[in-house]
Amino acid sequence: MTTGVERAARGAWSVPAFRRLWLANTADAWAVSLLPAAVTLALVHGGSGAVVLGPVLAAKTVGFVLATVPGGVLADRWSRRKAVLLACLVRVVAALLLPVALAGPSWAVVLCVFLVGAGEGAFRPSYQAMVGDLVPERQRQSANALSTITFRLALVLAPGVATVAVIWVGAWAVLVLTALLWCAAALAARGLPERVVPGVRTQESFVEQFMAGVREARRHRWFVAGLVMLVFVLAVGEASQMVLLPVISRDRFGTDLVFAAALTGYSVGALAGGAVMTRWTPGRPGLVAVLGLGLYAGIPLALALSSDAWPVVAAYALAGVGMELFNVPWFSAVQREVPPELQARVSSLDFMVSYSMSPLGLALLPLVVESTGERPALVGTAIVVLVACVGTLAVPGMTRFRTRQTTSPEGSRAG
Repeated sequence: MTTGVERAARGAWSVPAFRRLWLANTADAWAVSLLPAAVTLALVHGGSGAVVLGPVLAAKTVGFVLATVPGGVLADRWSRRKAVLLACLVRVVAALLLPVALAGPSWAVVLCVFLVGAGEGAFRPSYQAMVGDLVPERQRQSANALSTITFRLALVLAPGVATVAVIWVGAWAVLVLTALLWCAAALAARGLPERVVPGVRTQESFVEQFMAGVREARRHRWFVAGLVMLVFVLAVGEASQMVLLPVISRDRFGTDLVFAAALTGYSVGALAGGAVMTRWTPGRPGLVAVLGLGLYAGIPLALALSSDAWPVVAAYALAGVGMELFNVPWFSAVQREVPPELQARVSSLDFMVSYSMSPLGLALLPLVVESTGERPALVGTAIVVLVACVGTLAVPGMTRFRTRQTTSPEGSRAG
């Protein structure tokens, strides 16, 4: 007979329900990563330029941001499993309509991609809450680490697979494949046990239930501080890599290989960070998470100061490690500290803030560079990231991601 300690040592993979949930997440991650590449290549091969590509690619992010909060409320109020099934169904329909839309007006493509983003926005908070429902607390960090490894692998490998498939067969085949993957995700999720979540008040309006999630989020000061930190890191730090890296790679190093190597280094670092977190449970997870996110400051510093390529690639690799040192304890803390009936709503606030801030930084950074110069803008970005990270450590509960006088509802949600 396997004891609880032995199951914890084996990680989340020893939980049968998580294995099924992981299959759903894996199919979803591949579909999410395949579809944008296929749509982009189809539009480019069809002669579309940036005027069409921009709105189409933006539609996915807009759909995600607009749907993630309603998706979180739906998952808490109705059913996590049914919310996942609905999210998959919406994207199956959108993926199957895309081959027709690509032959028609651009607004039809924008609408389909918007629905794909909206489905993802509903899926993510539901998935995070289901991990909290089905996986015991001692194995949750392992579950979150395995989930992020799966997502990173799909993010790295899927664009290449999509490119080869579009060249050999056509974009329609990749889009049909994404629909089949979302069908597989729905089938995997359909067999999961439905956990009755206590404390859900279905008679409340949508606005009342949303505000209950906001109040719960505000109750955890470390969570609010973490969101503020993410705003600066993602809006300022991430913009430096997305806007200036390709320009610096070409102008300073005379090749696009530095651009490719840096992004590859980031992905490899993220995979390594996720692998570390499958086995390591730090005593002060919040401190590790904040220091890990602070590694993001190395990217703008390397871009500003280095005349060699290898420090830039190394900075990206370290930032990738740091991002997963943050993500895994962060998700685990939300699942531990937030009551089950509010987890999807609080997670949805996290996703909404994280995704909505990046476009702001992308829009503002070029203006800052134009007014101050490239190097001062990059150094200033690094300082902002470091100050934002270090400043959060003064917030009570931040170093451990714990809220005072919070009783873990483990007994009601451990599976």
